[in-house]
Amino acid sequence: MPGIKNVLITDRLSNEAFLTLQGQAYLKVQKSSKTYPTEDELKDTHALMIRSQTQITAELLGKAKNLQLIVTATSGFDHIDLPACEKWGITVMNTPWANVPTTAQLTWSLVLASVHKLVLGHQQIKAGDWNRHLLTSTELSGKTYGVIGLGRIGSKVAEIAKCFGMNVLAYDPYCDEKNFQQVGAERAAYEEVLKGADVISFHVPLTRETHHMLNKSQFEFIHRGIVLVNTSRGSVIHEQDLCEALDQGWVGACALDVFEKEPLPRNSHLLRYPNVILSPHVGAASKEAFARASEQAALKLIQFFQDGTTSDTLPPKAAWFGLDSMRWS
Repeated sequence: MPGIKNVLITDRLSNEAFLTLQGQAYLKVQKSSKTYPTEDELKDTHALMIRSQTQITAELLGKAKNLQLIVTATSGFDHIDLPACEKWGITVMNTPWANVPTTAQLTWSLVLASVHKLVLGHQQIKAGDWNRHLLTSTELSGKTYGVIGLGRIGSKVAEIAKCFGMNVLAYDPYCDEKNFQQVGAERAAYEEVLKGADVISFHVPLTRETHHMLNKSQFEFIHRGIVLVNTSRGSVIHEQDLCEALDQGWVGACALDVFEKEPLPRNSHLLRYPNVILSPHVGAASKEAFARASEQAALKLIQFFQDGTTSDTLPPKAAWFGLDSMRWS
């Protein structure tokens, strides 16, 4: 049995997961008063349980001399300075599978709301208008869906596209052929997906490689009238270039759950377009995903201190990732 370990929780955690942690005799569990913990809270902490609002910086780690473990109850991890964690010898784990159903569901909610112009229709009715001729939709059957990143979420999104009778093109240079075959997607180059898809969605982590991977140079040849959806990370798309493409009429509709700066500034040009749907980064915001992430994070922490077991450690042991790909200055 390990000695007493101090656990600091800096963000929301389900009551069930909190009670699970408290039920371990060797864990002393404390909730922080804020998402960025104080130096006094950090000095004796052995494990941090966080979500994306807690930015793990080299400065924070310098205040946590006894820290051994960080578990983030999220799939994303660009809020964690992984090179600094490696330098300090701190184990980091995440919960990459917890939000897959919810994020795929949101992606398709945004796709359907875009092609049926549901937000515009709702606004018209609220304003006392009844202009159905402005709300002509597009059938998806027989059209082409483009998936950028055929990982956990991208694969689920592709499977749903097949249910709508769509052809699926996918770009993922790090995914083996077996995964393409399992979801019924055709492998294509990035430019081929942009040119050939009627609808496209992004499902990639934020790295140096994916930062602004959709920018002016691609918008100039992208399929005209495309429906564009992003539920991954805001900086995957160059927002100013997106606005220029919208001004040119190159993008038929756009739906974004993530932004380069969050919360989205009130002066953002994205707010002025009637064919753009915006949601406040809710890709993992279902009660089920929250419960799964909380439970998985708690179990990872317990197993680590019980017998050293780790899973879903960061940085990912994957071909697409290297510590030099992280966007930390």
